[in-house]
Amino acid sequence: MTQIKYRKPSVSDAKSICSLVKNNEPLDKNSNYLYVLLCHHFSDTCVVAEMNSKVIGFMTGFIPPKYPQTLFVWQAAVDSQYRNKGIAQNLVSHALDQAGSEIKYIEATVTSSNKASLRFLENLADDLKTKFSLTPLFSTDDLGKEHEPEDLVRIGPISRKFMEVTV
Repeated sequence: MTQIKYRKPSVSDAKSICSLVKNNEPLDKNSNYLYVLLCHHFSDTCVVAEMNSKVIGFMTGFIPPKYPQTLFVWQAAVDSQYRNKGIAQNLVSHALDQAGSEIKYIEATVTSSNKASLRFLENLADDLKTKFSLTPLFSTDDLGKEHEPEDLVRIGPISRKFMEVTV
């Protein structure tokens, strides 16, 4: 089997990322332009998984200016053919490596109905042997009645020594 490559995204990956989002419920659909911007401006905190020159997974993230020790994971998806093979965890691990040693926390938002993402984030905290917390963040008043409330997941503090041994 061909090996999966993990790398920073380039602008040319945006269409593939956008296509993966469209095929991954319940991720919010966004314009190709947004993914072009993410690949261009945030390539140090985003990662693609590639096999045979095809993008089979991605993770978009950024470091919030007010929280320079936090990697905010915005979206992540893996092609349905490649799920349950550890790709999502590898995407996050590569993003942490790319983002640098000052990152001590991972944050993400999740709706209560997105059980798969919630389970993944809980497992990630367990694998990193660190704390997991879930607190309300955005209500339907903030997001609009057509969108479920989003809770903030916070994982950390992350021990870089632990990651160097296990990743």
